[in-house]
Amino acid sequence: MASPQPPGQPRTFNPANVPAPPPTYNQVATTPLAPTSELITLAGQVGIDPQTRHIPGDFVSQARIACRNVQACLAAAGATPRDIVHVRHYIVHKTGNADLDALEIFDRGWGPVWMEFMDREADGHRPPDTVLGVAALAGKSLLYEVEVWAIRHAPAK
Repeated sequence: MASPQPPGQPRTFNPANVPAPPPTYNQVATTPLAPTSELITLAGQVGIDPQTRHIPGDFVSQARIACRNVQACLAAAGATPRDIVHVRHYIVHKTGNADLDALEIFDRGWGPVWMEFMDREADGHRPPDTVLGVAALAGKSLLYEVEVWAIRHAPAK
Protein backbone atom coordinates (compact mmCIF):
# COMPACT_ATOMS: atom_id res chain seq x y z
CA MET A 1 0.00 0.00 0.00
CA ALA A 2 1.38 3.40 -0.95
CA SER A 3 1.52 6.00 1.74
CA PRO A 4 0.31 9.54 1.05
CA GLN A 5 3.05 12.03 0.19
CA PRO A 6 2.77 15.45 1.78
CA PRO A 7 4.85 18.00 -0.14
CA GLY A 8 8.56 17.38 0.45
CA GLN A 9 7.99 14.12 2.33
CA PRO A 10 8.92 10.56 1.33
CA ARG A 11 6.43 8.41 -0.58
CA THR A 12 6.64 4.64 -0.10
CA PHE A 13 5.15 1.85 -2.19
CA ASN A 14 5.44 -1.75 -3.32
CA PRO A 15 5.80 -2.42 -7.06
CA ALA A 16 3.49 -5.18 -8.26
CA ASN A 17 6.33 -7.06 -10.00
CA VAL A 18 8.58 -7.68 -6.98
CA PRO A 19 7.97 -9.91 -3.96
CA ALA A 20 5.55 -8.35 -1.49
CA PRO A 21 7.30 -7.59 1.80
CA PRO A 22 5.96 -8.14 5.30
CA PRO A 23 3.63 -5.37 6.49
CA THR A 24 6.45 -3.66 8.43
CA TYR A 25 7.87 -1.85 5.38
CA ASN A 26 7.53 -1.02 1.67
CA GLN A 27 10.05 -1.93 -1.04
CA VAL A 28 10.61 1.59 -2.43
CA ALA A 29 10.79 5.12 -1.03
CA THR A 30 11.09 8.29 -3.08
CA THR A 31 12.07 11.49 -1.30
CA PRO A 32 12.11 14.89 -3.02
CA LEU A 33 15.53 16.57 -2.88
CA ALA A 34 14.85 19.57 -5.11
CA PRO A 35 12.09 20.54 -7.54
CA THR A 36 13.54 18.23 -10.19
CA SER A 37 15.38 15.55 -8.17
CA GLU A 38 14.48 12.78 -5.79
CA LEU A 39 16.30 10.22 -3.72
CA ILE A 40 15.15 6.65 -4.31
CA THR A 41 15.92 4.09 -1.64
CA LEU A 42 15.16 0.41 -2.01
CA ALA A 43 14.67 -2.13 0.71
CA GLY A 44 17.17 -4.95 0.43
CA GLN A 45 16.33 -7.04 -2.62
CA VAL A 46 16.82 -10.79 -2.36
CA GLY A 47 16.62 -13.85 -4.57
CA ILE A 48 12.90 -14.50 -4.24
CA ASP A 49 11.25 -14.97 -7.61
CA PRO A 50 8.31 -12.53 -7.67
CA GLN A 51 6.01 -14.82 -9.65
CA THR A 52 6.62 -18.14 -7.90
CA ARG A 53 7.96 -16.97 -4.49
CA HIS A 54 10.65 -19.65 -5.05
CA ILE A 55 14.12 -19.14 -3.54
CA PRO A 56 16.79 -21.04 -5.48
CA GLY A 57 19.29 -22.96 -3.37
CA ASP A 58 22.36 -21.60 -5.13
CA PHE A 59 24.01 -18.28 -4.43
CA VAL A 60 24.49 -17.05 -8.02
CA SER A 61 20.83 -17.66 -8.94
CA GLN A 62 19.74 -15.69 -5.89
CA ALA A 63 22.05 -12.81 -6.89
CA ARG A 64 20.61 -12.78 -10.43
CA ILE A 65 17.02 -12.64 -9.15
CA ALA A 66 17.94 -9.88 -6.68
CA CYS A 67 19.34 -7.82 -9.59
CA ARG A 68 16.10 -8.28 -11.53
CA ASN A 69 14.16 -7.15 -8.45
CA VAL A 70 16.39 -4.05 -8.18
CA GLN A 71 15.66 -3.28 -11.84
CA ALA A 72 11.90 -3.64 -11.27
CA CYS A 73 11.91 -1.41 -8.18
CA LEU A 74 13.93 1.30 -9.88
CA ALA A 75 11.70 1.21 -12.96
CA ALA A 76 8.61 1.56 -10.76
CA ALA A 77 10.17 4.72 -9.30
CA GLY A 78 10.99 6.12 -12.74
CA ALA A 79 14.71 5.41 -12.42
CA THR A 80 17.30 3.12 -13.99
CA PRO A 81 20.42 1.39 -12.66
CA ARG A 82 22.42 4.30 -14.14
CA ASP A 83 20.83 6.46 -11.40
CA ILE A 84 22.33 4.33 -8.58
CA VAL A 85 24.63 6.28 -6.24
CA HIS A 86 25.39 3.63 -3.58
CA VAL A 87 25.02 -0.12 -3.10
CA ARG A 88 25.31 -2.48 -0.12
CA HIS A 89 25.75 -6.21 -0.71
CA TYR A 90 24.97 -8.55 2.20
CA ILE A 91 26.51 -12.03 1.91
CA VAL A 92 25.69 -14.83 4.37
CA HIS A 93 28.98 -16.03 5.81
CA LYS A 94 28.08 -19.66 6.61
CA THR A 95 25.72 -21.11 4.02
CA GLY A 96 26.08 -24.82 4.74
CA ASN A 97 27.80 -25.31 1.37
CA ALA A 98 31.41 -26.20 2.25
CA ASP A 99 32.81 -25.17 -1.13
CA LEU A 100 31.08 -21.80 -1.03
CA ASP A 101 31.91 -21.23 2.64
CA ALA A 102 35.61 -21.84 1.92
CA LEU A 103 35.66 -18.80 -0.38
CA GLU A 104 36.18 -15.25 0.80
CA ILE A 105 32.95 -13.23 0.82
CA PHE A 106 34.26 -11.19 -2.11
CA ASP A 107 34.85 -14.32 -4.22
CA ARG A 108 31.43 -15.97 -3.94
CA GLY A 109 30.14 -15.01 -7.37
CA TRP A 110 28.02 -11.96 -6.63
CA GLY A 111 30.60 -9.57 -8.18
CA PRO A 112 30.44 -10.94 -11.74
CA VAL A 113 26.63 -11.08 -11.53
CA TRP A 114 26.44 -7.46 -10.34
CA MET A 115 28.93 -6.23 -12.97
CA GLU A 116 27.07 -8.07 -15.74
CA PHE A 117 23.83 -6.45 -14.58
CA MET A 118 25.41 -2.97 -14.43
CA ASP A 119 27.15 -3.44 -17.80
CA ARG A 120 23.87 -4.45 -19.44
CA GLU A 121 21.52 -2.01 -17.68
CA ALA A 122 23.78 0.96 -16.79
CA ASP A 123 26.51 1.07 -19.44
CA GLY A 124 29.15 -0.18 -17.00
CA HIS A 125 28.34 2.38 -14.27
CA ARG A 126 30.17 1.41 -11.05
CA PRO A 127 28.69 3.27 -8.06
CA PRO A 128 30.40 3.01 -4.68
CA ASP A 129 29.47 -0.12 -2.77
CA THR A 130 29.90 -1.80 0.57
CA VAL A 131 30.17 -5.57 0.94
CA LEU A 132 29.20 -7.10 4.26
CA GLY A 133 29.54 -10.68 5.44
CA VAL A 134 26.59 -11.39 7.75
CA ALA A 135 25.50 -14.24 10.00
CA ALA A 136 22.02 -14.42 8.49
CA LEU A 137 19.40 -12.60 6.44
CA ALA A 138 15.65 -12.40 7.10
CA GLY A 139 14.98 -15.96 5.91
CA LYS A 140 17.01 -19.13 6.43
CA SER A 141 17.22 -19.86 2.69
CA LEU A 142 18.43 -16.37 1.73
CA LEU A 143 22.15 -16.10 0.91
CA TYR A 144 22.42 -12.67 -0.78
CA GLU A 145 20.75 -9.29 -0.42
CA VAL A 146 21.44 -5.98 -2.17
CA GLU A 147 20.36 -2.54 -0.99
CA VAL A 148 20.39 0.38 -3.44
CA TRP A 149 20.16 4.16 -3.28
CA ALA A 150 19.61 6.19 -6.45
CA ILE A 151 18.97 9.80 -7.42
CA ARG A 152 16.58 10.56 -10.25
CA HIS A 153 16.75 13.92 -11.97
CA ALA A 154 13.70 15.00 -13.95
CA PRO A 155 14.14 17.52 -16.74
CA ALA A 156 13.57 21.07 -15.57
CA LYS A 157 10.25 22.52 -16.77
